[in-house]
Amino acid sequence: MNLIELKTFLTVIEEKGITSASKRLNITQPAISKRLENLKVTFGIKELFTRQSGELLISKDAQVLIPYAKNIIALYENAQNEVNIHTKGKKGSIAIGSGAGWITSNLPSAIAKTIIKFPKIHVDFNVDNPDLQLQNLIDNKIDILFARKPEYLENFEYKSLRFDKYVVIASKDHPLIKKSNTLNDLINFNFVIVTTSQQTEDLFFNIFASNNIQKPQISITTNSLRMGLNCLYQSPLLLFTQANIFESYNDPRLAILKIQNFNITRETGVITRRGYKSLFFEELIKNLNLESNF
Repeated sequence: MNLIELKTFLTVIEEKGITSASKRLNITQPAISKRLENLKVTFGIKELFTRQSGELLISKDAQVLIPYAKNIIALYENAQNEVNIHTKGKKGSIAIGSGAGWITSNLPSAIAKTIIKFPKIHVDFNVDNPDLQLQNLIDNKIDILFARKPEYLENFEYKSLRFDKYVVIASKDHPLIKKSNTLNDLINFNFVIVTTSQQTEDLFFNIFASNNIQKPQISITTNSLRMGLNCLYQSPLLLFTQANIFESYNDPRLAILKIQNFNITRETGVITRRGYKSLFFEELIKNLNLESNF
């Protein structure tokens, strides 16, 4: 087995066939078939693919191989980058992803501080849905991901960094704002949820379900906190989001509700592909720990 065979295997999957893969790789179809045959022998796989009604079907054995193939290629490319860093004056590019809650933490300042030590490194930072970000990490489109703990850690390394607290926000003139509320008080009002993840919505509903209370109505779901906050000023709507995101706005027109037995937190941290090593990453984590405000 070699890297070119693994890359060929993944290309056939991406292109959904040997013919398209041969055009993309600019090699003959027999050459691709030979590489795939070598791969089957190496891993003792009887079949990688089959065809059904013209559709390329990936065998169960091949499906198991996919994440490992992606990880091996990513580690190879990372090793190349690290060698370049050492031999060419710490140059290169680092792709970082995160959920929305991280941009109001000390992560931006830690990145800026790390850049001081690595001035020739280019950082591409992207905020998006954590589920999409995790797939980008698997596909080697990003190198480092700051997000919630993955459900499955087989192909990842994860370091817990903090627990995010969730709160309910309302206009300062809202009838619930000056009292101590129960969960039952909340179900009489409709909600806005600021999230990029279905898991956040599930987290919200679970606290009501676990207390055998009717779920409140969600009227608006948005990935923009500003949109969510703007909905509250002249309405009785309530907003559910992370405390640190709201606190960063310091908006005097809004306030956090006092709610009895309302304690929702979620673990979050940093995720990398298993075996990922980077001088930049090591320095970034050190700076995060030094500037920790969790």
